[in-house]
Amino acid sequence: MKIVVAKKLGFCYGVKRAIQIAEKVGNSGERTVTLGPIIHNPQVVAALREKGIGYVDDLQEVTDEAVIIRSHGVGPSCYNIANGKNIKIIDATCPFVLRAQKEANSLVRAGKTVLIFGEKNHPEVRSIAEWALDRAIVVESVDELEALPDFDEVSVVSQTTFSQRLFQEMLDVLSRKAETVDVYRTICNVTEERQSAVIELAEHCDAVIVIGGKKSGNTRRLYELAQASGKPAFHIETAAELKRTWFTRDMTVGITAGASTPDWIIEEVVLAMEDMNKTFEEMEMEYDFRKGSEVEGTVVELTDDEAYVSFGYKTEAVLTAREYSFPAPKSMKDVLAVGDTVQAVITNAVKEDGTIYISKIKLDRLADWDIVESALEKDEPVECEGIEAIKAGLLVQIQSLRGFIPLSQGDLRFVRSLSFLVGSKFPAKVLEVDRQKNRLVLSRKAVLEEHREEEMVNMREAFENHSVLTGVVKKIMPYGAFIDVNGIEGLLHISDIAWNKVDKVEDVLEPNQEIEVVIKSFDEEKQRISFSRKETLPDPWLENIENYAVSDAVVGKVVKLIDFGAIVELEDGLTGLLHISEITKDRSKKVADVLQEGDKVEVQIIGINKARKRISFSLIEVEERTAAEEPAAEEPAEEASEGDQE
Repeated sequence: MKIVVAKKLGFCYGVKRAIQIAEKVGNSGERTVTLGPIIHNPQVVAALREKGIGYVDDLQEVTDEAVIIRSHGVGPSCYNIANGKNIKIIDATCPFVLRAQKEANSLVRAGKTVLIFGEKNHPEVRSIAEWALDRAIVVESVDELEALPDFDEVSVVSQTTFSQRLFQEMLDVLSRKAETVDVYRTICNVTEERQSAVIELAEHCDAVIVIGGKKSGNTRRLYELAQASGKPAFHIETAAELKRTWFTRDMTVGITAGASTPDWIIEEVVLAMEDMNKTFEEMEMEYDFRKGSEVEGTVVELTDDEAYVSFGYKTEAVLTAREYSFPAPKSMKDVLAVGDTVQAVITNAVKEDGTIYISKIKLDRLADWDIVESALEKDEPVECEGIEAIKAGLLVQIQSLRGFIPLSQGDLRFVRSLSFLVGSKFPAKVLEVDRQKNRLVLSRKAVLEEHREEEMVNMREAFENHSVLTGVVKKIMPYGAFIDVNGIEGLLHISDIAWNKVDKVEDVLEPNQEIEVVIKSFDEEKQRISFSRKETLPDPWLENIENYAVSDAVVGKVVKLIDFGAIVELEDGLTGLLHISEITKDRSKKVADVLQEGDKVEVQIIGINKARKRISFSLIEVEERTAAEEPAAEEPAEEASEGDQE
């Protein structure tokens, strides 16, 4: 099978720019979301989520995060809402989309009749239509265009990823329905290049694979162009969707990808296809003399490298160390003795006066094939040992059998190599068995997924019971750390590491460190977990508040003035509210008329709420108490004065 990759494929400039903007913001640690999925590719969206950048469908869902406008762009109403809510906007709109928006806006403002060729429900088209003040007509098919009335004069803009072929067909129809047609070609040149490339690819191939998100408009159009060629076409998102039944060994298969498909997904598909090609070649290979007779004989002579076995034929058969077991014994004398019985299979043609070779390991394989076939039927795992990492995956040993784990089936996430499994033993599920062609394909990923599902049940119970769990720090990021608890990873945000403020995660945590955590939030549907470490630690607020009681007079420092009072900090760091009504009885005065930041004041504690961690202070109570005590202190002096007069 020959594999041909399109000359132009994958990320376009606008998408690459949007991803770079999102990753830069993510690395800064700033709390950020995108308005809608940043591109129509679920794998990229999931990768950004792991970096702390999720998405919202509506600005009403935004709290204190910055918002990235995706490459599809938005209408002016979105910017107006953001300004009204003081939301920070990071604009990643594709420059080509911006040009289409401006063209539509200026044409409508000039009083022109404007048609937008594109998908009505596509976010990019909705944004262009809104910039056209909702006065433009969106048309997405020839039939819709035919149903419109005739025009004297009309202007045309289009979705940047619209089909060139359909665009031209619609222009041909429009030229018959209008006296004058002004065309503003806003189809991105990268889109044109990719559409031309897939047409050329289909001409020279027997089948075409189109890689990209199922919701991606530009990917869907590449798929439609590939189908229009009359060749078999397959639209996939990842290599896991590939099926060997789609192809034959003598085919030429083309590969292309939409503008929202990252390089690593394309590379995974190419590697999987190369592995499939290698499998086709291996399937044609057959063992020489594989279909021999089973024999049972007696060991009559031994050397370090060979055993001579008599099985009733006129000459003894030779059983080498390599054909005895895997791994081969260092000496056959260590595993056999003269007189032992051996069962084996003849591996070469029996010729007059020729040497006969037999194999015990091949006979053992028959029983081992039964084991793996049973495991496949019962959906049970078998134990493997990693032998050799190759470009397409991992070669493994299962008893006497050799198997293969494709790269995409080695781990829960995409990895570029499975070399970390070489020399280790692990369970794997059987995906495919063909003993006639000596083919055994397995999946470690399937076992990990089962384990993850089981652990997610345990995680839900731990979340509901607020159980303390032991985890390991896997990766440290500016905004927190990813913690592994029994194979399930979740985010420990920097604000949940300790009760005191943490400036750098590295100051508290380090990779591979064991820590105790509780589950702070649990989303089983999205398989997203966040942890808290500080909730497993003593709360210094609750410890320090035991030193105080209501009615205590204390000295504090004014650390912040607010409209309705002041925040006062005690020596041990506890803070509380001194409400304006407890500062002065003069309602005409403001807080700043009485207090300034940095002032040290004596206040009385008038309220402690341990559940909400709130302290309330009063300055008036202290002043009134002081005023009440002053006359009592003056009475002895007056009595003394009267005595002097007598």
